[in-house]
Amino acid sequence: MRGPDLIIRGGTLFGMTEDRSPGLYSIAVKDGRVSAILPPDAPANADRVFDASGMFVAPGFVDIHIHDEYFQDTDTVQHCLIRQGITTAVAGNCGSGPSFDKSFAARPRPWLHLSFLVGNCAGLREEVGHSDRYTPATADETSRMCELLRDALSKGAIGLSLGLEYAPGASYEEIMFLAAVVAEFRDRIITVHIRYDDHRCVDAVREAAHLSRMSGARLQVSHLGSMTMGYTRQCEKEIERAVSEGADIGFDCYPYDAFCAKAGSAVYDDGFAERWNGKGPECLEAVSGRFKGNRLTFETLAEMRKEEPLGLIVAHVMEKAEVEDCIANRSCVIASDALFSGGGAHPRIAGTFPRALRILREYGYGWEDALRKMTAMPADRMRLPAGRLFEGSPADVIVFDPDKFTDRATFKEPFLPPDGLKLVVINGEPVLENGKMSEEPHGDFYRRGN
Repeated sequence: MRGPDLIIRGGTLFGMTEDRSPGLYSIAVKDGRVSAILPPDAPANADRVFDASGMFVAPGFVDIHIHDEYFQDTDTVQHCLIRQGITTAVAGNCGSGPSFDKSFAARPRPWLHLSFLVGNCAGLREEVGHSDRYTPATADETSRMCELLRDALSKGAIGLSLGLEYAPGASYEEIMFLAAVVAEFRDRIITVHIRYDDHRCVDAVREAAHLSRMSGARLQVSHLGSMTMGYTRQCEKEIERAVSEGADIGFDCYPYDAFCAKAGSAVYDDGFAERWNGKGPECLEAVSGRFKGNRLTFETLAEMRKEEPLGLIVAHVMEKAEVEDCIANRSCVIASDALFSGGGAHPRIAGTFPRALRILREYGYGWEDALRKMTAMPADRMRLPAGRLFEGSPADVIVFDPDKFTDRATFKEPFLPPDGLKLVVINGEPVLENGKMSEEPHGDFYRRGN
């Protein structure tokens, strides 16, 4: 009988299962699955052996909020995610997920395991010809949107994403009809980029919670800390209240005190400084285009919005302590909101998970509980077959040095990979080993129902 394809030998295993505490083990991998969990000194009778002595071995990270739907980019986002230990990701968030057919055609063989949400903006409103983001869809358009959504979910899309700040004209009635379609598929979910990012964010979270309660659909509030500056704890309490009343609602956050959005989006419409209590263009940094690296003025912002609407702007408007408190909330899932557009990016594309891990450790988290917020918790939230290692599980594994696993990405150099990540295995194949990426992708396009 043929032996294992790979043995990861002698590391401290965090399997994220209830029946096995962290400890020294070896993992045998065969045909893309974990074939055995062995004593650390078990014979290494495999085609390949990786010595993980002194290192931590864990399930690959699960990132439930990324943007990989700008298909002119073939691998920048996916490579950055892999280089920080992510092996499973969910794209199409914030309403920007295209139609499911377009997503599959563009990403049939991803570098990591990739799922897609259908967005209310790109995948539905635009598909039915409603291009004005400031007006509600008509009854006929809404009906056609529901049919497109139902078709996408039937084909395997894992849910719907709402970008309510990006499409301020989307009425509650419109999104309620869409939520009712999602509720027909009990294993699907709605992710919500809430409607407001100022003092009205509390009402926006209440709207999301009400949508979930009324429709019966599962719901995830996206990047809470970046949308709720000054009111994050209040919004957490609103979610906690909804959960106590029976709603199935979660939330996620990334560990940076600056958000990022396209220059042409509604986020930077007139009045943003008033919304953010006087934090004006001096807080905005262009990270792509001809103003790259510069703080903006009202004049240069207007030029960028007109001439480079797909360029990215980072808004340095959040409070570090508030964001880190959100990350440390026991119910919060870690998610990167990775985005690459106009040639630029926010450092969250390359540094989110090691950075969050460090913050959680500083807040007193043990290694297992901190890693759970990046593996089993997000996998369970999206009901994905990921986030745990056991005999028979998918062989999606990372190995890292716990003393050296550190983010290096900055706003000036957002693509710098972290230190300390030694091995990333996807479907049983090493895709990153000691900093070197494999020549071929080994991920799967995941369809719900497969």
